[in-house]
Amino acid sequence: MRQLFFLAMIAILATQIACKKNTITTEHGYQFTNHTDKGGVKPQPGETVLLQTYTYIGDSLMASTQKNYGGPREFALFEKDKLPKRVPAIYDACLLMGEGDSATVVEVIDSFLQKFIPPTLKDAKEVRYEVVIVDIITADEKKKAEEAAKAQFSTVEGAVKGIITDYNSGALNAKLTTTASGLKVLIVDKGSGAALKTGEAIKTNYYGALKTGAMFDNSYERGEPLGFPVGVGQMIPGFDEGAMLLNHGGKAYFFIPPALGYGQQENGPIPANSELIFYVEVL
Repeated sequence: MRQLFFLAMIAILATQIACKKNTITTEHGYQFTNHTDKGGVKPQPGETVLLQTYTYIGDSLMASTQKNYGGPREFALFEKDKLPKRVPAIYDACLLMGEGDSATVVEVIDSFLQKFIPPTLKDAKEVRYEVVIVDIITADEKKKAEEAAKAQFSTVEGAVKGIITDYNSGALNAKLTTTASGLKVLIVDKGSGAALKTGEAIKTNYYGALKTGAMFDNSYERGEPLGFPVGVGQMIPGFDEGAMLLNHGGKAYFFIPPALGYGQQENGPIPANSELIFYVEVL
């Protein structure tokens, strides 16, 4: 037993030493360790990478693309002549990684970061980012994706405006389902995928508009779906409830009364006491 314990400790120490040997200081002063280094092509400034990231302070997971966005998220790499004064640690990490690589990059908590640290972790000295490059998106690929998203946006916008006209005239009344909370739903396609589970990280494309037809937000023009854990209150109540009525692949319109939206509170382009109309696709 003692021999096994001794061998296990040697293995752990060897791993730690190897990690330290592989750790380098990046151009902007961050400690970086590439755990895989598969030798693949590295992204270049100006390109976009699809990343899975996990942000830790000590053993506490503060944020992750999986938890907060439902999966990997795009990260645009600045051109060298457009770098901000404070270069993100993840930017440095990406330029030292290839597709499929996983790495750790550590950032010392300075006076700027200290403002965002929870009071219970004020004594922490550093933030650790665990990063995986899922894909490298070239400028040409990005342009094609944006063009496709814009084309889809035009189609969706036309459909939403038609639905709003029918809704305001009462032509949809017989087709709507009203839930106990007062949410009205028009399901276009429930979806052939698995049912959504409370707390599951999902991705959605959406188009939001007022009863006047004025669009206030959408994911299509950004070219990036919205990710969030469904059914746990991260979204406004009407959006959360409506999404839970669909399966993966589902499409629907949600007609959200003020009480299930932003209520009496004005929110950017959304006036107080507004009914909100969303077209939603669960991916």
